[in-house]
Amino acid sequence: MTGLSARESPLGTFTQSLGRLPALMRSMDPTWTLRSLAELTAEFVSRNRITAFIWDVDGTLTAYHDKVLLPAAVAPFAALRAMANVRHAILSNAPEWRVQELARMFPDLPVIRGYAHDGAILGRRLLGDHDSWTADELAARLAAGAVPLRKPSADLVHLTVAELGVKHAGAVMVGDQHFTDIAGANLAGIRSIKLANPAPGSFPLSIRIMQRVEAIAYRLRPRSLRRPHSSHSP
Repeated sequence: MTGLSARESPLGTFTQSLGRLPALMRSMDPTWTLRSLAELTAEFVSRNRITAFIWDVDGTLTAYHDKVLLPAAVAPFAALRAMANVRHAILSNAPEWRVQELARMFPDLPVIRGYAHDGAILGRRLLGDHDSWTADELAARLAAGAVPLRKPSADLVHLTVAELGVKHAGAVMVGDQHFTDIAGANLAGIRSIKLANPAPGSFPLSIRIMQRVEAIAYRLRPRSLRRPHSSHSP
């Protein structure tokens, strides 16, 4: 495993987050928990004044590293995409090759990447075949020590909200993981929607084990680490 692939692995996420574990444990409660994407209706969006969605993909819209939307996600996702004045972006912890693939799968949605380098946060945007960084620029920055940011990085969420051009109050993160998607949203001060992973069996065993550990940690946290304002219904 290369240095880059190690940083882009689930273990890399854990390593980046280890020093903030108590804060993350307090940030795992979603604003809403929905049983399926079908519950995310136009009425829900309007009532809660949502102006932008930040989407996780694997385990939320697709099976693990699949190239097509899950059948149950096709119609609800299309309906949300068709809503006027609601913006969308992709924010995934996937490795570089998968991020390139996501840009091709969603050619009209920005796929956002973030990097920490010399105390600065660098943003990168992929939109279809266009990448805001050339391949040479990416290689040079990584060689110079730029580290890919991964959810639950608040900086990564801030970059995405800025890319969408909306206020934090209107942005919502949608994902299947408490530790990455939901915690990242809470740390950045935006709302979140937790969906059940509709294709858990498609994930590698190592990731399924980590997801199980996350689910246990979420349920067994002491009350002092829970957020009282979280909601569990639409």
